[in-house]
Amino acid sequence: MPRSLYDKDYVLLNISNSLYSLYATVFIFLPAYLYRLNVREGEIGLIMATGTLVSVALKPVNGLFVDRGGRTAFLVTGALLASASTVPWLFVTERGAHLFAFRIFQGAAYSFFATASYAYIAASAPADRRGEALGVFGLSFFIPTALGGWLGEWVIGQAGFRGLFLSATVAAFLSALPPLGMKEPEARSRLSPASLLDFFSRGYFTPNSAGFLFGMAYGSIFTFLPVFLLIRKIPSIGVFLVVYAVSVIATRTLARRLADRMPRERLSLISLLLLGAGILAIPFLSGPVSLSLVAVVSGIGHGFLFPSLSALILDRAGKERGGIAMAMFTGAFDMGLVFGAGAFGFVAEHMGYGVMFFSAAALTAAGALFFFTQDPAFRKAASPGPAP
Repeated sequence: MPRSLYDKDYVLLNISNSLYSLYATVFIFLPAYLYRLNVREGEIGLIMATGTLVSVALKPVNGLFVDRGGRTAFLVTGALLASASTVPWLFVTERGAHLFAFRIFQGAAYSFFATASYAYIAASAPADRRGEALGVFGLSFFIPTALGGWLGEWVIGQAGFRGLFLSATVAAFLSALPPLGMKEPEARSRLSPASLLDFFSRGYFTPNSAGFLFGMAYGSIFTFLPVFLLIRKIPSIGVFLVVYAVSVIATRTLARRLADRMPRERLSLISLLLLGAGILAIPFLSGPVSLSLVAVVSGIGHGFLFPSLSALILDRAGKERGGIAMAMFTGAFDMGLVFGAGAFGFVAEHMGYGVMFFSAAALTAAGALFFFTQDPAFRKAASPGPAP
């Protein structure tokens, strides 16, 4: 009898990820908080990129370990470390090197949690429903994001940023509880560190490169849009978060099986181009209506992109190497975040936000067209079936 996708373990994983995502949403407000501490855009980008860079560095090693077992243990460890690493933010009153240290621990926490969660899906989801499994799992990120935007602004208004960071500490701690009731998947592998080189081969080059572009686009939006809106006095980031999240949710529910039916390479390219179009429109924002339109276009692109790219990686990796394959893919995404936050921060500071967003849009679109047209499966419009 075929294994059900929506079993108890999958539900508990989504609950845990929802709580962790609510925690992570708090740090969408961090760039604006740092700006109020007189930290400028270039340094803001470096602070935000620090945690991501640590996450990237740890993911390949974490991927090797989680594929050998212990996925639930990594989930619990990542959630508890996230909770502990947020406590110091309660006492921040000025800029300094200590802000980078806080982000280092947060990056490690995210690496543990994210690597384990995707490895769990790779090991347990039915092969012919990978796109759906990853797409629905993404809802447990975006529903909290939609709520977290409004909730975060409300908490800041009632209790300030200290109250916001305290709420995040509690949410991260609670996300450690559901994995305690989850069954560890039986799938295990004994890959050696040398096997990591396989994931730099041509078959993985295109999806991982696309993952980098995806992260770059996402980083340029979510790191600097809050500051851009603050400078332009356009209310509010909460509107953007809600509309963006609702757009992602709509694609993941109304068209949740499209990533399993349409060639994944084609769907990924279209999605990246939509993200680029959304970024291109940001400098022309004038109010909540135009902000919402940007959120819709970007959100639809994101909604289709992550499950189609993730499923493409798993198709090419196979079940036993799913954890490390997803670790390398999400590591490429995180490196895009590092570039998007780090490099574009200095562009915004020295050349203005218009140039920065135009550059991000151009790199996203041009890079997507280049990488996908080099992929043999894209040229053949191969059907997206699972790996044998």
